[in-house]
Amino acid sequence: MKTGIVLQARNGSTRFPYKMVADINGRKSIEWLLKRLEKVKVNERIVATSWKEEDRDILKIAEYHNWKTLAGDPEDVLSRYAKAVEDFSLDVVVRITGDCPLIDPELVQKALSKALEEDVDYLVLTGIIDGFDVEVIKGEWILRAHQKAKLPSEREHVSPYIRKSKKAKKLFYKIHEEDLSHIHLSLDYPEDLVIIERIIKILGKEDFTYEEVVKLIKEKPEILKREKEIPVNEGYLKSLRQDKDFIRSLRAKPLKLENSLRHFEKTKTLIPNCSQTFSKSYLQFSVGAVPLFVKEGKGCYLTDLDENTYIDYTMGLGACILGYAFEPVIERVEKELRRGTVFTLPSYLETELAELLRETIPCCEMARFGKNGSDVTSAGVRLARAYTGRKYIACCGYHGWQDWYIGTTTRDRGIPEEVKSLTLSFEYNNIQSLERLFEEYKNQIACVIMEPVGVEEPKEDFLQKVRELTQKHGALLIFDEVVSGFRFSLGGAQEYFGVVPDLACFGKAMGNGMPISAIVGRSEIMELFEEVFFSFTFGGETASIVSAIATIQYLRDKKVIPYLWEQGKRLKQSIQKLIEDKEMEDIAFVKGYDVRFLLDFVGENSLKLKTLFQQECAKRGILFTGSHNMALPHDDKIVEKTLEVYDEVFDIVKFAVEYDMVDELIEGQILQPVFRKM
Repeated sequence: MKTGIVLQARNGSTRFPYKMVADINGRKSIEWLLKRLEKVKVNERIVATSWKEEDRDILKIAEYHNWKTLAGDPEDVLSRYAKAVEDFSLDVVVRITGDCPLIDPELVQKALSKALEEDVDYLVLTGIIDGFDVEVIKGEWILRAHQKAKLPSEREHVSPYIRKSKKAKKLFYKIHEEDLSHIHLSLDYPEDLVIIERIIKILGKEDFTYEEVVKLIKEKPEILKREKEIPVNEGYLKSLRQDKDFIRSLRAKPLKLENSLRHFEKTKTLIPNCSQTFSKSYLQFSVGAVPLFVKEGKGCYLTDLDENTYIDYTMGLGACILGYAFEPVIERVEKELRRGTVFTLPSYLETELAELLRETIPCCEMARFGKNGSDVTSAGVRLARAYTGRKYIACCGYHGWQDWYIGTTTRDRGIPEEVKSLTLSFEYNNIQSLERLFEEYKNQIACVIMEPVGVEEPKEDFLQKVRELTQKHGALLIFDEVVSGFRFSLGGAQEYFGVVPDLACFGKAMGNGMPISAIVGRSEIMELFEEVFFSFTFGGETASIVSAIATIQYLRDKKVIPYLWEQGKRLKQSIQKLIEDKEMEDIAFVKGYDVRFLLDFVGENSLKLKTLFQQECAKRGILFTGSHNMALPHDDKIVEKTLEVYDEVFDIVKFAVEYDMVDELIEGQILQPVFRKM
């Protein structure tokens, strides 16, 4: 193992210019360091200074005393240390700063020995007098910091990145119990020179120790008296102020949003919530910082009213799995539009789609169509009640806007208590919570309706146990696959997990953006639709039906879904790696499956962090909502661009949290939850 002292020194101090060559009792300040540090047992002794003309004398003095030298960036001290590690193949670096002419070689040796003994990545002496500072750092961590540290303080003061890292094995080494760090004996100001000279003269020798200095100060505290008080840690505090300026500079230029904001003011007077969907409304997008309305979409790009374009991953809430305005589907729809879309009689296309669904979905023997997910989930509930003669519903997940479900949420205004009481909720991955419902409402539960998967993975055969419970208690099992259908596999999550329900509901990706949904299931149950009323004018509208046929066939024939898993895996794993590399696990997380996952933030300020992330992503051309619904146009180029943007924006969020600047950096309205906490 190769060890080395790297002494950083320069003459360009604004507080004390040319302090390295200042005279201390007949010897230049840096020479005190060089001579005293010669006694430390290391393989290399290196002086790292800047390439400026004013620092040439430092190089000459170091070389005269047989120290090796290197010159580098005047401000980026970390880069000098990295160069020393690389040029001299150092495994362990003892970092000494040039403002410590009183440095004690015994203390340095003790710190180095302790670091090697404990095999730590970083060691610093704590509680000692300022001016005897020693840090011992593994070379690999200096190189890592050089690669990843970005803040001015991290570049100038070398070790902050390492000290903050949760991955570095650190030792804050106390050599005495008493904290003496308030005593200032480093050479930062001309006034310090007087005190240092005074101490050396009183001690009367060159090979004094740290203990002797401590003893002297305790016996004669008056020797520390200065003609004027000096600021403590002024240099470091200055670099922290520079950090904040640097963080502010990371924000991109605000978007031009004049048309969007004008349209917003107009829309507020015409459309409650300014949207037909809560999750598309201004509650979910930062007013003043990101777009609120779309003009058009193509592939995975959206264009707003101000002609800004964005990469999109929400993809119409997961509906546009092949991309916006996907030509092979559009061609079929346009052809159908010219033939008419709603007739006095059913279209033959309804049978064609039903047959395709039966070939594709494991539980499908018969099918009926709707326009939204809520249509078919509500149809499923009504059908289950008719089939079983029971009135209670057990649900888990999100199932749409209808009374029977929305009454279980905080958006329950207008729902009678009598209706609310008929729907019972249970917890995902908690089979006991469902067992308790069946026990409490014995022979009264018509069905269990649930999303088979969201962003949480089913554990311990949860879905199979739900299937067994429903069969045991005579209730129907309905899978709400409005989100998971045609995404996890062509036959939905039921095919992916191998658990077949009695009924299932599909929508979203089924028609690639056209309004169509389906309820499918066993014939003996579905045949009750002969009597159960489920009927509306546009249920057989042919443009949407042909869109579904074209979409499903394309997904099947071109094997799109395996590609989505592949692209999603790359994106999700890379985002997770960014979070881990930046040590942001306590700030952000990724959750879900490769084909559909969520990037979100942690803690009571999570919505503020999401707002800031959304703001800076939008400026860089990504419309961020947290959801990542992988779609066909999310190719390698799109994924790469996304990762570049996330890399930049993660830094902003991380630094904003570290420096308590989140509120300052947010330029728009803070996002609001669709459902409030109960």
